[in-house]
Amino acid sequence: MERLYTYNAALAVIGVSMGLQAIPSLVAGERSIPLLLLAVGASGLVVAAVYDSLSTDPAEFEVSGGVLLVLVAGACLSLAGTVLELLITPSG
Repeated sequence: MERLYTYNAALAVIGVSMGLQAIPSLVAGERSIPLLLLAVGASGLVVAAVYDSLSTDPAEFEVSGGVLLVLVAGACLSLAGTVLELLITPSG
């Protein structure tokens, strides 16, 4: 698999996990600047990752294996934390 797509997929996963924390609160009527900034940042991260995947030539993309590994590990931890929060937090 190309490193470009792995890199951008990890960034998109981080954006989605951040958005899953902020967007439901905004929809429920909670209004605060930190929630708004988190939702905008999460959406921007996902949009930027998709745009970068579509506009960058995978052959020209360079990132070290260490950076890629840290980013993928961070995405896994971010997703695991979001899933745990959704499971633990009572709905309603």
